[in-house]
Amino acid sequence: MDNRRVALFSSKHLLGESLEHVLIDAGGMEILGPWKIDQHALGRLSGNLPDVVIIADEEQQSAAASALTTQILERFSNLPVVHVMLESNTVRIYSSDTRPARSSDLIDAIRTLAV
Repeated sequence: MDNRRVALFSSKHLLGESLEHVLIDAGGMEILGPWKIDQHALGRLSGNLPDVVIIADEEQQSAAASALTTQILERFSNLPVVHVMLESNTVRIYSSDTRPARSSDLIDAIRTLAV
């Protein structure tokens, strides 16, 4: 099994280090980061294209984490983003899937969505 390349961004250093240890202990992952959520975050991805991005944030929906999520999805449309929110103890997964514009594909996409 190939290692998954995981880019890890975090709003707080300790939170990032903690998640890094959890991911390393799970095995099968090459961790890029943890990196700070800042204006250079998107540039770090260009040179180190991962399989998935994790954005860890203390707040439910901080402006910086939301902006980074949006930028990643716009620039790297096939790159899944996992937003870990410490305050609400939740994980939100963002991904994009492009399919042909046929009615059968639309219906299949709707039926296979997780609800």
